[in-house]
Amino acid sequence: MILPEAQGGEYHRPVLAAELISLLDPKPGMTIVDATVGGGGHAKAMMESVGGQARLIGIDRDPEAIRFAGERLSGFGPCVRLVRGRFSGLDEILDQEKIEQADRIYFDLGVSSHQLEKAERGFSFSKDGPLDLRMDPEQGEPASAVLEELSEPELAKIFWEYGEERFSRRVARAVERRRRQGLKLERTLELAGLIEAVIGRRGQRVHPATRIFQALRIYVNQELQELKEGLRRAVSRLNSGGRVAVISYHSLEDREVKQFFRALAKAGELGILTKKPVAPSEDELRENPRSRSAKLRVAERVSL
Repeated sequence: MILPEAQGGEYHRPVLAAELISLLDPKPGMTIVDATVGGGGHAKAMMESVGGQARLIGIDRDPEAIRFAGERLSGFGPCVRLVRGRFSGLDEILDQEKIEQADRIYFDLGVSSHQLEKAERGFSFSKDGPLDLRMDPEQGEPASAVLEELSEPELAKIFWEYGEERFSRRVARAVERRRRQGLKLERTLELAGLIEAVIGRRGQRVHPATRIFQALRIYVNQELQELKEGLRRAVSRLNSGGRVAVISYHSLEDREVKQFFRALAKAGELGILTKKPVAPSEDELRENPRSRSAKLRVAERVSL
């Protein structure tokens, strides 16, 4: 989710909000699940679209996101419940909230600008901070531990599969050389500098560390596995006629969503509402350039 940080410590500006609401078409009285509540931008727009007359469950694994969303959505009172959790725990969360089926479930994938701007979270290769990259800083191992523990071939595989980095082996080899010298990679700028030294700029607009940082983030947070589980569980908890939506930000995510929707459409379980993914408008791109890679796909549960 690309949510540029606003003044006063809030982060807001949800991507493709109008398009998401139009395609999900929420109604008063519905049960809505925001599986990536982030700063609460989409959730606020969703609740406002139904005059606050819906039940919304907001989920996020990042405790800071839950705190921001709680402040932003406080005006809706008990109609909004926020839960810290991950996609693979969707069934347990809905059971806990005594929800058997939902009417609308949506996912906004990726990293918020708030996470990118906080150097201590380790998501940014332009700010110096600990090489962490965990969505939930209390679970799993940081990226620095991954770089220390995995073998050169394992790192190359991660860089290629999750970052689609064509210099994956070269970067992994450089990490291994550094380890043999007894030097650890524990800071974001250390890794970014190493990658730039290996790959070079070559006139590229995108920083050479972009794909490696993406790959490490996906691996550390098990993002693709979580997405697969989240989509499967979401569809199983939808009412007939219920809708599921996903906003993705890179080809690996979008491919996963597209293939999942197509497979279930072929099986007669889903009807695809977006034959092509919806992209941000020119106006949104001007206001928020970070939204440029966003793609929205929506499907509807077929009546059983």
